Amino acid sequence: MRPNLAKLSVDDLEWESLGTHGLRRKLLSRDEETNAVTQYVDIPKAWKGGGVAHFHEFSEEVYVLHGDVSLNGRDYLEDGSYIYRPGGVVHGHDEGARQGCHCIIRTGGKMELNLIHEPAEEDEYVLHHVDDGRPLVLDLKTNDMLWAREHLGSGSIGWKVLSLDRQSGDHTVMLDLPAGWSGPLDLDPALGWEWLVIRGGMELGDGSAFGTLDYSYRPAGSAPTSIAGSETGAEVLLWRGV
Repeated sequence: MRPNLAKLSVDDLEWESLGTHGLRRKLLSRDEETNAVTQYVDIPKAWKGGGVAHFHEFSEEVYVLHGDVSLNGRDYLEDGSYIYRPGGVVHGHDEGARQGCHCIIRTGGKMELNLIHEPAEEDEYVLHHVDDGRPLVLDLKTNDMLWAREHLGSGSIGWKVLSLDRQSGDHTVMLDLPAGWSGPLDLDPALGWEWLVIRGGMELGDGSAFGTLDYSYRPAGSAPTSIAGSETGAEVLLWRGV
C-alpha cells in the first residue's frame, strides 16, 4: 500500500531521470510492494523514444497537462488528452514529441518493457487480454467533453468521467468547482482517494488549502475527508479506489 500523503506540491519536488531517452519525472507516490506509481513527467521538445513497440503487464494511465507527444509518429496527444491502457496492449511504435509536454502518468505495477520488434499492426492493439475492469481508452479529448452538472452545497459542480471500472465503480474523473462554491463534498473514507489540482484552488474541511499542482493520496481507512469549497474555482483530476 502507498503511504498516506496529506499534501505535497509538485513544485517542491526534485526532477529525476526516467529511463534512457531524456525523460524526467517528479515521483508523487509509490506502492513499495507492487511498484505502482503516480508521477509528473517532463517530455522534452523534439524528444524521440526508442522506436520499438512494446507492452506492459500492468495498466498505464496518462493525462497531458500541456504540450504534445505521439506514440505512433502520426497522431498527437495534446492538452487535456487522456488514455487508459490495460496491461497486454502493444504500443509505442514511434514515440516522439514536437513541443514536448508535461503529463501525469499513473501505472498499476512494475512497468517492464516487453519488446515487439515486428508488431502485427501499425497502431496500438491488444496482444493478450488483462482484465483489470477498465476498457482501453485512446486519446479521450477531455477539453471537448461537456461537464455533467449536479447541485451540491452552494451551487453546481461538474464531472467528466474519464474511465470507469463498471464492476467496482472505481474511476478517474475531472471535477469542476466554480469560483465561490462551498460544499461540502464528502469523500467516503472506506474508499481510497487520490487527486491533483490541475488549475485553481480548493479548501478541505480540515482547513488545508490546495493550489495548482498540489497532490494528495489517501488510502482506504484514512481520516474522513471533505472538499469544503473553492474561492477561485478549481479543476481537479480525481481517482477513486486507489
